[in-house]
Amino acid sequence: MNACSPIRAFLYMCFFVFSVVLLGLTGARIRHTETLGDGGDILTTRTGFYDPVIVEILVTSALAILASLWLMTAILARIGGPMGKFATEHVMLWPIWIMFLVGGAVATHKWHNLKWCRGAHKECRILESIKAFVWICWGWLTIILIASVIHMITNKHGIGGPLHGEQDTGTYPETRETRTTTTAVENRPVAPATAEVA
Repeated sequence: MNACSPIRAFLYMCFFVFSVVLLGLTGARIRHTETLGDGGDILTTRTGFYDPVIVEILVTSALAILASLWLMTAILARIGGPMGKFATEHVMLWPIWIMFLVGGAVATHKWHNLKWCRGAHKECRILESIKAFVWICWGWLTIILIASVIHMITNKHGIGGPLHGEQDTGTYPETRETRTTTTAVENRPVAPATAEVA
C-alpha cells in the first residue's frame, strides 16, 4: 500500500467525524426553531421557523458524510474503475468545499456577535458551535484537497489516475509463458591442417 493512502484515509475519517458533529448540531438547531412556542427565539421573535443557512449546512454535512465514507473506502479497498479515480474525488469534493464556504460565510455574517447570550442560552452556544464546525470542516476539506493533489503529483498520475495512488494492475488470471530457446549450429567444413616444414 502506498504511504500516502493511510494518511489520506485518516484525513477522511476525521472529516467524517467533524461532519457528523455538524449534522447533529444543525439538526438540534432546526428542531429548536421549529418547535418554538409563543416566546420565540432569544435572537428573534418568530416562532416555528427554520434558518435557510442552517438547512444548507445540514445538507452539506450530509453530503460530506457520504463522500467521506465512499472515498475512505475507495482508498483503503483500492477500488478501481470510474468511481475510484482522482477525478471522481474532485467532482465530489469541490461542490462540498464551496457549500461549506458559503454556509460558513453566511452563518458568520448573520450571527457574528453572540458573546452576549452564549453564557445563559443554549441556542447561542449551538450557533457558535455550528459556526466553528463549519469552518473546521471547510479547513479540513481544504487540507484533503491539497493532499489529493500532492498524492497525484508524487505518484505521477493525472486526474484520471486511481484514487489509491498505486498502479492499477487489476486482478487477472495467472498466465505462464514458456519460452523455448533454440541454438543454431553452423556446419562449416573444417579445413585440413597443413604441416609446417622446418
